[in-house]
Amino acid sequence: MRTFLQDVRFALRQFANHTGFALTAVLSLALGVGATVSVFSIVYAVLMNPWPYPGADRICTLSFLDKAGNEDNWGGITGPQIRQLRQAHSVEDVMGVNEWNLTVTGGDVPEDVQGSYLTPNGFQFLGLPAMLGRYFVPSDAPDGQEPQQVVVLSHKFWQRHFNGDRTVVGKPIQLVHKTYTILGVLPPRFTWLDGDVYLPLNLSGSQTITYGAFLKLKPGVTQAAAAAELTPLMQQFAKETPTHFPKQYVLTIRNISYYYMHQLGGTLALLFGAVGLLLAIGCGNVSILLLARGTARQHEFAVRSAVGASGFRLVCQLLTESIILAVAGAGLGVVLAYRSLGWIVFALPEYSFPHEADFHVNVPVLLFSVGLALLTGILSVCSQPCRWPGRRSAR
Repeated sequence: MRTFLQDVRFALRQFANHTGFALTAVLSLALGVGATVSVFSIVYAVLMNPWPYPGADRICTLSFLDKAGNEDNWGGITGPQIRQLRQAHSVEDVMGVNEWNLTVTGGDVPEDVQGSYLTPNGFQFLGLPAMLGRYFVPSDAPDGQEPQQVVVLSHKFWQRHFNGDRTVVGKPIQLVHKTYTILGVLPPRFTWLDGDVYLPLNLSGSQTITYGAFLKLKPGVTQAAAAAELTPLMQQFAKETPTHFPKQYVLTIRNISYYYMHQLGGTLALLFGAVGLLLAIGCGNVSILLLARGTARQHEFAVRSAVGASGFRLVCQLLTESIILAVAGAGLGVVLAYRSLGWIVFALPEYSFPHEADFHVNVPVLLFSVGLALLTGILSVCSQPCRWPGRRSAR
């Protein structure tokens, strides 16, 4: 232990005498580690794990493309069509949705909120449990009947309007002068359709009222297979309600992550490749700096060897210096990663990523980057002993 402390003190004196070398090595590692970890954390949150809902890889939307391959507008599908769609062999379930601007009344000041209406199977479709209380189920809105006046609160609205009151379940809330009973509060990552409050949607039998629809495919069913099965059904729907569908189209089934990957995927992948290269360059620079520094100290090593220092003792000294540099660079890189992550997220366009995405530092990549920095310091030392002078033999 005493020898190690001596090596540490000697290493710090060396860095104080050669601040340019030390700062260059530390900053090279810090930039590489910080940039790689923060950018990969963005890539992981946006492209690899954006959704908290179980089976999100099977949740899809209907997309209608024109002859040029561009997405064409469509007016949604009716309640009876959603019921027919649920009978498709490739489909596990279908959730109908609608949105409406509502106002919280009954208080001192009215508050505008975003109301998201889901068919009674909606929360079971998404599969994420409530944080407090429960969500509504089909028994709260039997098919063909008026739904119960119940509501589920988003986590953000619950904190903003009720100050995080955990006894809110069962209490009333007025929406547009109608009293609803609060069934539960959703977890923070449940932000489907960016709703403030979620209410049960009763599908109308009218051919003029349409809804948005999300499909959950059965396990093992590909999007192409689902599109092939559903195309004749969509053609039938287009005959029933021609004003709701484009005149000529090709049906495509797309995962809910498609639009985000299409918008940001290429950019983030390119950016991650660039910062990964930056990490490699940083490690390479540090390795070259340490090798050059070792070459410049050959005279020092010869003198220390002449007065009795063994090769092992010289290795320990250089290894201590390299590890201190690596730890300092990696530590600064970790701080940079945590600080820069928020800046990068703030700079992203608001709707370019799912609001369910959980942005946090990716620990496996953090450990890999720090480990690579430490390994760089160790390997740069291990490559030098063949040039170190050995201890002179006694005569």
